[in-house]
Amino acid sequence: MVEGHEERGAELEFELAEMEKQQDDLDDDIHAAKDDWDAKKRDPSVPGAGRNEDVEDATEATGEGEGEPEVEDEKS
Repeated sequence: MVEGHEERGAELEFELAEMEKQQDDLDDDIHAAKDDWDAKKRDPSVPGAGRNEDVEDATEATGEGEGEPEVEDEKS
Protein backbone atom coordinates (compact mmCIF):
# COMPACT_ATOMS: atom_id res chain seq x y z
CA MET A 1 0.00 0.00 0.00
CA VAL A 2 2.83 2.39 0.72
CA GLU A 3 4.06 2.05 -2.87
CA GLY A 4 0.65 3.19 -4.15
CA HIS A 5 0.80 6.30 -1.99
CA GLU A 6 4.36 7.06 -3.05
CA GLU A 7 3.41 6.62 -6.70
CA ARG A 8 0.39 8.91 -6.29
CA GLY A 9 2.58 11.44 -4.47
CA ALA A 10 5.02 11.42 -7.38
CA GLU A 11 2.15 11.91 -9.84
CA LEU A 12 0.84 14.87 -7.83
CA GLU A 13 4.30 16.43 -7.63
CA PHE A 14 4.60 16.11 -11.41
CA GLU A 15 1.16 17.68 -11.89
CA LEU A 16 2.11 20.52 -9.53
CA ALA A 17 5.31 21.17 -11.48
CA GLU A 18 3.31 21.24 -14.74
CA MET A 19 0.78 23.67 -13.26
CA GLU A 20 3.55 25.95 -12.01
CA LYS A 21 5.15 25.94 -15.46
CA GLN A 22 1.81 26.78 -17.06
CA GLN A 23 1.32 29.60 -14.56
CA ASP A 24 4.77 31.00 -15.34
CA ASP A 25 4.07 30.79 -19.08
CA LEU A 26 0.73 32.55 -18.61
CA ASP A 27 2.36 35.27 -16.50
CA ASP A 28 4.91 35.80 -19.27
CA ASP A 29 2.13 36.02 -21.87
CA ILE A 30 0.22 38.55 -19.76
CA HIS A 31 3.29 40.74 -19.28
CA ALA A 32 4.11 40.55 -22.99
CA ALA A 33 0.54 41.53 -23.91
CA LYS A 34 0.63 44.49 -21.50
CA ASP A 35 3.98 45.64 -22.87
CA ASP A 36 2.66 45.31 -26.44
CA TRP A 37 -0.50 47.27 -25.61
CA ASP A 38 1.49 50.02 -23.88
CA ALA A 39 3.74 50.30 -26.94
CA LYS A 40 0.72 50.50 -29.23
CA LYS A 41 -0.90 53.20 -27.09
CA ARG A 42 2.25 55.30 -27.47
CA ASP A 43 2.36 54.77 -31.26
CA PRO A 44 0.18 57.37 -33.01
CA SER A 45 0.06 55.24 -36.18
CA VAL A 46 -1.96 52.52 -34.40
CA PRO A 47 -5.63 53.40 -34.83
CA GLY A 48 -7.80 53.14 -31.74
CA ALA A 49 -4.94 52.43 -29.36
CA GLY A 50 -4.07 55.95 -28.26
CA ARG A 51 -6.02 58.59 -26.44
CA ASN A 52 -8.83 59.81 -28.65
CA GLU A 53 -8.89 63.49 -27.74
CA ASP A 54 -11.70 64.37 -30.17
CA VAL A 55 -14.14 61.99 -28.51
CA GLU A 56 -13.14 63.01 -24.99
CA ASP A 57 -13.36 66.73 -25.84
CA ALA A 58 -16.81 66.26 -27.37
CA THR A 59 -18.02 64.38 -24.29
CA GLU A 60 -16.79 67.15 -22.02
CA ALA A 61 -18.42 69.83 -24.18
CA THR A 62 -21.84 68.15 -24.27
CA GLY A 63 -21.75 66.92 -20.70
CA GLU A 64 -22.49 63.37 -21.81
CA GLY A 65 -21.44 60.66 -19.43
CA GLU A 66 -21.79 62.87 -16.37
CA GLY A 67 -24.28 62.64 -13.54
CA GLU A 68 -26.78 59.96 -12.68
CA PRO A 69 -28.21 57.75 -15.42
CA GLU A 70 -31.88 58.25 -16.15
CA VAL A 71 -34.09 55.43 -14.98
CA GLU A 72 -37.65 54.99 -16.12
CA ASP A 73 -40.23 54.28 -13.44
CA GLU A 74 -41.83 50.89 -13.74
CA LYS A 75 -45.45 51.34 -12.73
CA SER A 76 -47.68 48.29 -12.91
